[in-house]
Amino acid sequence: MKMFKGHRSLDLLVMVWAFLMGFLFLCQRGWTLNLHADAPTVYSGPTGSYFGFALDFFQDSKGSMNVVVGAPRANTSQPDVIEAGAVYLCPWKPNGSNCIPIEFDTKGDQMAKLGIVTMKTFKSKQWFGASVNTWKQSIVACAPLQHWNAIGNKEETTKTPVGSCFLATGDRQKFSEYSPCRNVQMHSAYNSSSGEKDKRYCEIGFSFTISQSGRLMLGAPGGYYFTGLFYSVALSNVEAKYPDSSSVLLWYVNSELITEDYITNKYDDGYQGYSVALGEFNEDSTSQEYVVGIPNMSLTQGAVEILTWTDKFHILWTISSEQVASYFGHTVAVADINGDGKDDLLVGAPLFMERRSDWKLYEVGRVYLYLQRRSPRPYRTPWQKLTGRDVYGRFGMAIAPLGDIDQDGYIDIAIGAPFAGKDGGGQVYIYCGHSEGLSASPSQILKSPFSESAGFGFAIRGASDIDFNGYPDVLVGAFRTNKVAVYRAQPMITLKAHLSIPDVLDSESKTCPGAQASCFNIQMCVRMLGKNIPSEIELNTELQLDHMKQKFGRRVLLLQTNQPSQLFQLKLSKKIPLTCKNVTAYLRDQADFKDKLSAIVVSLNFSLASFSRTGILQPILSGQLMVQEQTRIILDCGEDNICIPDLKLSAHTNEAFLLIGAENVVLIQITATNAGEGAYETELVAELPFGAYFQRANSSTQKLICNFRKTNETQLVSCEVGNPMKSHTEIKMDLELSISQLEDANSSIAFVLQLKSKNSQKPNSNIEWLQVPLKVDAQVELFGISIPATTVLPWTIENFKNKSNDVDDYGPKIEHIYRLQNAGPSTVSGADLLVYFPSHFWKGSLLYITRVSTEGNIVCLSTNETNPLKLNVQKPTIAPSNWHWRERRDVSFSTFKEHIEVNCSSQLCAVIHCQVGTLERGHGAMVTIHSVLWLPSFQEFPKQLLIQSRAQFIATGMPYNIQPEVLPNGAALAKTLVEWVNPDAERDIPIWWILTAVLVGLFLLAVFIIVLWKTGFFKRKRPPTEDEEQLTHDPGVQSAGEGQ
Repeated sequence: MKMFKGHRSLDLLVMVWAFLMGFLFLCQRGWTLNLHADAPTVYSGPTGSYFGFALDFFQDSKGSMNVVVGAPRANTSQPDVIEAGAVYLCPWKPNGSNCIPIEFDTKGDQMAKLGIVTMKTFKSKQWFGASVNTWKQSIVACAPLQHWNAIGNKEETTKTPVGSCFLATGDRQKFSEYSPCRNVQMHSAYNSSSGEKDKRYCEIGFSFTISQSGRLMLGAPGGYYFTGLFYSVALSNVEAKYPDSSSVLLWYVNSELITEDYITNKYDDGYQGYSVALGEFNEDSTSQEYVVGIPNMSLTQGAVEILTWTDKFHILWTISSEQVASYFGHTVAVADINGDGKDDLLVGAPLFMERRSDWKLYEVGRVYLYLQRRSPRPYRTPWQKLTGRDVYGRFGMAIAPLGDIDQDGYIDIAIGAPFAGKDGGGQVYIYCGHSEGLSASPSQILKSPFSESAGFGFAIRGASDIDFNGYPDVLVGAFRTNKVAVYRAQPMITLKAHLSIPDVLDSESKTCPGAQASCFNIQMCVRMLGKNIPSEIELNTELQLDHMKQKFGRRVLLLQTNQPSQLFQLKLSKKIPLTCKNVTAYLRDQADFKDKLSAIVVSLNFSLASFSRTGILQPILSGQLMVQEQTRIILDCGEDNICIPDLKLSAHTNEAFLLIGAENVVLIQITATNAGEGAYETELVAELPFGAYFQRANSSTQKLICNFRKTNETQLVSCEVGNPMKSHTEIKMDLELSISQLEDANSSIAFVLQLKSKNSQKPNSNIEWLQVPLKVDAQVELFGISIPATTVLPWTIENFKNKSNDVDDYGPKIEHIYRLQNAGPSTVSGADLLVYFPSHFWKGSLLYITRVSTEGNIVCLSTNETNPLKLNVQKPTIAPSNWHWRERRDVSFSTFKEHIEVNCSSQLCAVIHCQVGTLERGHGAMVTIHSVLWLPSFQEFPKQLLIQSRAQFIATGMPYNIQPEVLPNGAALAKTLVEWVNPDAERDIPIWWILTAVLVGLFLLAVFIIVLWKTGFFKRKRPPTEDEEQLTHDPGVQSAGEGQ
């Protein structure tokens, strides 16, 4: 029965680690961020209490920072209660401190009367502290497994885990409770309603979050009998409506919002509310949207829904998982990752399985990033996927926005894998945000500081500054070892450095003392920026000359030491805006080296000198830790030693237009010339529109090296075409690009091309603009088919005077099926489909419509012609599967005698109007008209009939900024031949059949005789008789040959 499923939701979250064995050690390199990972501050809780299962920052009314930690298996002083769970307050100190329990609830199990009903709460093993969150000076903690029962005279509600949450306000002096799933409805009432709106297994507070305005969103994955639900209520209303009397166990809070009980099968056992988040995901900034994880939806497929509230909750978007049973939606988080001012969504699937090179599946976990973009289906495809590496590491079990840790203007993210790393102790991966999403690999990895298998990373919280140094810090829970680690962010010193050297070096200009070599000046300048950084620091500085060459092949050296490098210290101060240093270097004699064309690269590297100050974390250097510039040796630049090129560029493409929705390939043919002097570091720069991706570049005259990069949201491809590009050089090249994602484009896209060099005068060519028009085109076809195509019926028809209530007793079943298929490449927004179906013949029915079924994104309007006599129609036992359409050989209806053609031009027809939704490339929609050939209409004179239905469609539009001149449209027929035969009559054989058979037989006989004659069959010797055989063997008889 449905009532016996129990507490599966929380059991999976808590016990998921029980079967994990054989973890792999993560060997993945990542650069160090500014979290001080060497010596975190550690708080400890009671043994076996699961201290660290949930946690949050908390700033009290005095401004002091604390850590609030849930320990859902802790024992308390509540009378006669075992492992009720507790929430601890841990005051912040750099070296840690003792944690004290917050007395949310000091009472044991409670009992109260409501009329004849006795209400009870059960608090043993209620898992109080399984979820914890703070808002301003308020603390909310929940006990999702608190049980409830209501007992009447003869029956009871049943002892079930409704769950309960507690609110602490007023410097933790006032406590309120909120348990909206409690009810006094008896068990029999739920049985009679098949479990609809059954909130007895809510487990309220399994997940929850609080908005910036103080609105509470509570997930209850066991609600509606494990369909799941969530509540939304203002904290102020929870506090205001809490009754003063402790004897009251059932009360209601005004203005609470709740999701509906979804009846559709896909929500069965879906666990809606397993994870929750709040964010802004539509154009209405006055109200927040609700993000809810449903990891078991659609038979473990998993999904995340984004909902908004008007008069009830409405689903804005549904995001489906790419893999069954990956527990997609186990975790959800909202943050503006790319800094565009819009909330983005992260979804965890900790059971995701990756197929590796050995073709085996490994459970590693995955996190999906969905950037909020303006498009018809913005969340159909994730912008980025981050995949774990440790088998059974549960990567993505926790996701936490951390704020801007490194102060680069973008939100950073922490992802927990509580069973990854050495001995399965757990790890936390820090990913930096940027304009294109998250860093592809973790910027920092926090490894478990605890020796045993700790569950480190099961709970993570960030975005709060616990030590008031201006940088957000991070909390990480390790519930299996009953500890919490606090990681403080170190101050970031951002360096802005500048290296100045001449653009070119002239070996003929002897400027060194004694005029023996060409000297030049190198100027190094640096300044520091940052929040709460020291007033003075010292940098270890390394200068490297021509560092791309081997040490003994370098072409420039320092004048003072004759060495290609130098180490020295620079002292920076906030009082001095810019600190500079100058050195002199020289170009060696050209006879001492061969390479005179490649660039001479000068680099400058910085590192922080020793830093030791009591009570202050050592800062971290960021920014321009390494700068480099390059110069070149002047060659063949005329008398003035200044090369002035004359670069020209021409380009064209043979593509007349591009199709939206197709995988387009554009070949740009380019001619680059230099009619002037040598051009150094010459490159072709192509600015690509959105949706264009570089594939390759070819040239018959030289090898091209091309790079793809982004500059200020602009996509660029740069190809080196000469260094130098000599005078009177012409280079022809082909640039191949793939073009897609044109759904938001206008009537055309443009490519901008230019030649650029490093020369000081006339460095660039003309700008070449190439515009390619865009078009939309969708090959939409309509197919029609009849099942069966031919129906053969006996001449004798049953007497239908005794009417039957079963529709199958009136004639054979006939189905006319129409399928609308979009072969692409473009998408169709929708279409209107009309089916004209011959339902009447003379004075009676012809094809009696029993029902109309659809498959795909199509809805057909109801019609009065469907089963007007209300006869019994047998429902199909198997849902229609995908129909494989093939070209069918047409039946030659002319071979049948005198058939009557029945169609909608001669008879009264039923019109079925269907509306087709969005059809993407390769998608289709199908409508089937189920009918019965109405035999009572043919009792007097059966006729052979050719019954034709007709369907026609026209597309309503396309989801693009441009539209085709003519929208897709078309028509199709479905034909059914009805043949009547007399089973008792002899069938006449046509005379021409007999004549043909005789002539063919005679012809085959003649051919057979000729073949025998040709093979000598008629010339063979007859076998001898017995007398001839005796004569032949008589010894007294000799042949003529023997007698001579």
